[in-house]
Amino acid sequence: MKSKRLRRIFISIGFLLSLTLGALFENFSQAGLVFAASSNDGSEEEDVTKDMDYILGQGKTLIRIASWYQEYDLVNLKAYLANKFPDYSFEFVYVDKSNYESIMDAQLSYNGAPDIIYMDQEMVEKHAITRYIADVTDICEGFSDIAKRSFDYGNRVYALPNTAQFECIYYNKDIFEENDIKIPYSFQAFLDACDELRVEKKIRPVSLSLKDPLTLTDTALAIVAGNYFCTDRGSGFGGRLQYGRTTFSEELAPYFKDWQDLIQHKIITKDMYTTDNRTTIEKFAYGEAAMTVGGPETYNAIIRLNPDIEMGTLPFYSKTGKTKALIGGCDVGLALNANTIKIDEARKVLESLATKEGQQALWRDRPGSQTYLMDTQFENSEVYDGIKACITQELVYLPWTEWGIELNRPIRYQLGKELQQVVRGKQSTAKALSNVDKKVEDILRKDN
Repeated sequence: MKSKRLRRIFISIGFLLSLTLGALFENFSQAGLVFAASSNDGSEEEDVTKDMDYILGQGKTLIRIASWYQEYDLVNLKAYLANKFPDYSFEFVYVDKSNYESIMDAQLSYNGAPDIIYMDQEMVEKHAITRYIADVTDICEGFSDIAKRSFDYGNRVYALPNTAQFECIYYNKDIFEENDIKIPYSFQAFLDACDELRVEKKIRPVSLSLKDPLTLTDTALAIVAGNYFCTDRGSGFGGRLQYGRTTFSEELAPYFKDWQDLIQHKIITKDMYTTDNRTTIEKFAYGEAAMTVGGPETYNAIIRLNPDIEMGTLPFYSKTGKTKALIGGCDVGLALNANTIKIDEARKVLESLATKEGQQALWRDRPGSQTYLMDTQFENSEVYDGIKACITQELVYLPWTEWGIELNRPIRYQLGKELQQVVRGKQSTAKALSNVDKKVEDILRKDN
């Protein structure tokens, strides 16, 4: 009697385990993740993977591409690849940005990663060291030095540069025209326009989500960029910071005054701390706010919601320095999985994207951007006339990339967390920068 009961228990456990594994496999398959059996020499793994690729690719060579971009942000790239490689099938694996790096790290470690992987600068440097991504220096010969330096390690390049990333201010032309408000071309004019919109016209000046600390850091540093990072002294801040020769409080505190003015004029408000990005975009797209902040993906999302909206763009203004700037640069590249069994086929795809036609496909998905391919220029729509000067005058900055790999991500995130407390009225800007300095000190002490 006892043995029968135990047998039933084991059968039940086995049945539940099989259901769980089955559900997990189904979820992984839907996410584009395939686990293959392996033998000592790896031959069985290769055969199973090839069989699965044949099934998923419907008889064509299947190339899997991982990114944190939604499907609608890659429409032109998909169309280009389908036309350029009729014998290939492409699967785009989407992973939310918040979990993207950890998931790709895990997949690369057990040889389960897609063939081509979107990466930021920090990920590229990390996996150039682990050797999980391949050297693509030969493919990138036609790109500018600044683009190649963004993804190099040991004088070798490990990712194909995408077109430029940036963040700017989008404004609704109709709201400004109908309310007879002048388009601002200085920091004070921007404050005045926002005051007029909010106080006299009862229109929300700016729709913005500050739930993500990185977004808050970017908008704050964009103003500091125009004031300080564009100067000779300011351009060396990152180099001094990573060697413990300066602090945020020492150098950047005076230049956060303009950012604090945005709070005092109720342009940045407490509710932005709890507002999600989708709501932010909807408010702007449907005319409930005069301006919003974002990049190419923001533009794509706005146009999907309201194709008829008339937009213009503005840089981030400041009072001193060059008076204006953008946050952005060469921050995203496409890396080649060094352990994929289809490395030759995937390399051909990257080679194609290193051409004018390939870069044009990437550019069409990122309106307002520009390629780093030398002797190549694409003409953006008039929507981006307002930020053209920043691009031509090279007033586009990614200051945190100069902080060093140890400080880059954690300090950029910490700064945003601290500034969130300033927005909420929980601490002063001076205290926020002081807390960031302590974090920098802790990281540098551990590294030494």
